[in-house]
Formats: sequence, structure tokens, C-alpha cells
Amino acid sequence: MKESGLEVDEATLRMNLWLTQGLVLAAAAISSFWVHGWKGTLGLFSFQGWPGIGIACCAAAGIVVLNLVMEIFLPKRWQDDGSLNEKIFGAMSPGMTVLICVIVGFAEEWLFRGVIQPFAGNGWTSFIFTLVHVRYLKKPLLIASVFGTSWLLGMLMEQQMSLWPPIVAHIVIDVSLAFYLQRTLKKVKGEEE
Repeated sequence: MKESGLEVDEATLRMNLWLTQGLVLAAAAISSFWVHGWKGTLGLFSFQGWPGIGIACCAAAGIVVLNLVMEIFLPKRWQDDGSLNEKIFGAMSPGMTVLICVIVGFAEEWLFRGVIQPFAGNGWTSFIFTLVHVRYLKKPLLIASVFGTSWLLGMLMEQQMSLWPPIVAHIVIDVSLAFYLQRTLKKVKGEEE
């Protein structure tokens, strides 16, 4: 009985994830074309070269390593998000995991770095980005982690003058941490059997 409740919860959480990301993507597109126009929006997605992508990958790797260090050395209760990430990503296929992470990275970076940051600046954008991640607001470590990650993604946008570096970094971070979570859950499940 409990197991089917968990499945319903996972399905509901995933449906909410798809809906919210659809809304974020729609808000990003509409507001971007409204604020920047067609040419300005295309300019946000100009490719500035591979060095920017390399810097983004290095920044993402640093964030992933920092998250893994926190996972290993800090108390679990400091990082507990109510097991939402486990319910969302735990039983998800690798392909679906990558697809979700790509959509989340693309949609959120377009809205926050492409639309909000040019007007609010990196600090306020990171503050808003942190507030949007409501489930972390009762955990100081998670708040600091989300804010710091957002601020770094904003710095990538400011330095590279393109959305691609923060989008790539966001995707790399999410995919890496989702796969790590899935691997950890499989290991725990294997030990329990």
C-alpha cells in the first residue's frame, strides 16, 4: 500500500516538474521576445566559442565536487530536501534524466540569466532564483548552495555574454548530481537486499 502511494507521489512530483518547467520556458520565451525583441533574444544565444563552454564545464565540475564533499562530510539533515530529488530522479531512466536536466537548465537560465539578470543584476537575480527553490528555504546550507551556484552562473553570463555557458553549466551540474543520486540509491537498495 505504501509503495503505490510512493509511486503516485513520484508521478505527481514529475508532473509538477514538467508543468513548472513548461511555465518557466513559456515565461522565458514570452518575456524575452517582449523585452529584448527577436534580434536581442537571438543575441542572448550567440555562441562565443568553445573556451566559454570549457570555463562553464570547469565551473560546473567545481560545483559538483563541492556538493559531493558536502554530501560526504556534512550531516545529512543539513541537506535533506524532504527526499524530493530521490522521488523525482530515483527511478528515472538515464535518458529521461538527461532530458529533464536539459529542459530545466535551458528554461531556467533563459528566464533568470537572459531576462531577469539584465535588469536586476546578478545579486538580485540569484536572490530570486534562490526564493523560487522554495523547498530549500528551511535549510541554510541548501540556501547558500543554491545562491552561490546561481551567482556563479550569473558570472558566466556576464563574462561570456552568452546564455550557452550558464546553460551548459546548469545542465552538467544537474545531470551529474542526478546520476550520483541514482547511483547512491541503487547502492543502498543493493545493500538492503
